[in-house]
Amino acid sequence: MVWEGQEKRRFSRAVFPCRVVVGSPIRLLVSHTENIGEGGVRVFLEEKLEPLTVVGLELYLEKERPIRCKGKVVWVQDKVNPIKKQPLLFDTGIEFIGIDNSDRQYIKNLVDTILAQEKK
Repeated sequence: MVWEGQEKRRFSRAVFPCRVVVGSPIRLLVSHTENIGEGGVRVFLEEKLEPLTVVGLELYLEKERPIRCKGKVVWVQDKVNPIKKQPLLFDTGIEFIGIDNSDRQYIKNLVDTILAQEKK
């Protein structure tokens, strides 16, 4: 049973700032992660992407090469400038799709290591 306000994610997430390139249908967007897990990534973007949009992703996680895969936008929240009342950035959750199993395992190991270090 899921209680109101309880975490609904299937995978653990960790704060690990790294560069992310999002290939949207319109242009390339460069950002940094807010958090990452084996199931997806949360980023702040300057362009609003609609939920269900499929994008190309490149994640630079201190590996010898970036992880390249596809992602699907699952949610978007406007981050509004309180003075101008206009969106400044778009907090965006992207689910990995079409990701190589070894890359998914690398992300899982990275998250597990970060979370274990935080508990110490």
